[in-house]
Amino acid sequence: MDNVEESVIAKSIGGQGEEDFAPQDAALLRRLVTGKKKTKVEASYRIQYKIPPEGQSCVKCKFNLPAEKKCHIVEGEVDTERGISNFFSPKGSGMLPGDIVWDFVKKTGEKLRYEEGHVIEKGAEGFQCKDCKYYMYSGGCLLIKGNFEPEMSCAFVVKMGNGTEV
Repeated sequence: MDNVEESVIAKSIGGQGEEDFAPQDAALLRRLVTGKKKTKVEASYRIQYKIPPEGQSCVKCKFNLPAEKKCHIVEGEVDTERGISNFFSPKGSGMLPGDIVWDFVKKTGEKLRYEEGHVIEKGAEGFQCKDCKYYMYSGGCLLIKGNFEPEMSCAFVVKMGNGTEV
């Protein structure tokens, strides 16, 4: 499995529900509300020269955007292979990022701007808009403003049948 696929799975598959909301999830919600990411210092971001046996690094984190070398919470470029911060949240921990965004949209009535969704023209097979529970077959999305084609994808895709109930 390549690193991009590993990261996609970490943020889009799982049985997490609202009752599983974790401190790391609160950091993403704060970022959505304020529009500001944590500095690397605030997040205690660091480069690991020896990755622990359990393999904790950005690439295994649900907040990782591997193609962009970015994080949903920490500002600036991150090292997806060796980087880690206090906001590391592996697959199966807390809520899925898309479900956190859905909670934000429900509470504020505001969808994310297109750019905030990190939308791409063609997503990985099985992780495209057509596979996401927030995609509307009219071309809309419940999370992000704009029109979407079924083969597109974003940083908040949640596979149907995963995460919280819609």
